[in-house]
Amino acid sequence: MPEDLVLIKFGGSLITDKSKICLEKIDVIEQLCSMAKNVISMGKKLVIVHGAGSFGHIKAKESNLFEGKNINNYESQLLSIKEVRRDMLRLNGIILDSLKKQKLSAESYIPHKEGEGAGMNYIFSNKMDDLLNSNTIPVTYGDVVDTADIKEFGILSGDDICEILTRKLKASHVIFAIDGADGIVDDPNLENGGNLIKNYSIEHRVVLNKIENDVTGGMDLKIKRGYNCFKLGSRVSIINGKKTQMIINAIKGIDYIGTEFVN
Repeated sequence: MPEDLVLIKFGGSLITDKSKICLEKIDVIEQLCSMAKNVISMGKKLVIVHGAGSFGHIKAKESNLFEGKNINNYESQLLSIKEVRRDMLRLNGIILDSLKKQKLSAESYIPHKEGEGAGMNYIFSNKMDDLLNSNTIPVTYGDVVDTADIKEFGILSGDDICEILTRKLKASHVIFAIDGADGIVDDPNLENGGNLIKNYSIEHRVVLNKIENDVTGGMDLKIKRGYNCFKLGSRVSIINGKKTQMIINAIKGIDYIGTEFVN
């Protein structure tokens, strides 16, 4: 893949209200899609990954979908899988519609239809390559996916996707657009909300809050996947997704407010 490939993850908490089932933040989504147009105008190739937020986490947690098949709750799980997949397709459609309002060519890569395997075992189909080769923005997302083992199904998080695609596509820059902070902070329990870590290395020790209704690991998983992407040779940034100019600055290589992974 070309050296100008940028992969941006729209966090689920950023684009949805995670306290209410299936409530999108349309103003934030439109701002992010306007930013995506700016990225394309810079001559970059772009892949967008988005989280589930309230369109997936609440129902997935209620039915323990991340643990796979539970014989005592199987029928309820199957119903939840159907509902989560339906809801995620709706959220994905909202993002696609917003991108198309910006006159951008975008198409969904639907994980549960195209590939198989939960977490880091997920295998992408060739559709992802086809979308990139056609100069279309692939838009994919965290999903409930089928597995080939006795669990039958499991969770593929958007953060997992970021690392898998970095391995597959050799993204030059991976950006996690998050909500509620400017990047990685040392301790979110501090009165000031924590101090921003401008340059993050593996030696840093941070306090992490467990996020209610999050079945995919929250900031902890973002840091793990981000660090792995960095070790694969990508630039990696974690940035407040409501400050889209900071994302543009990071891509341009100029000073920005956020966290950059370093050795």
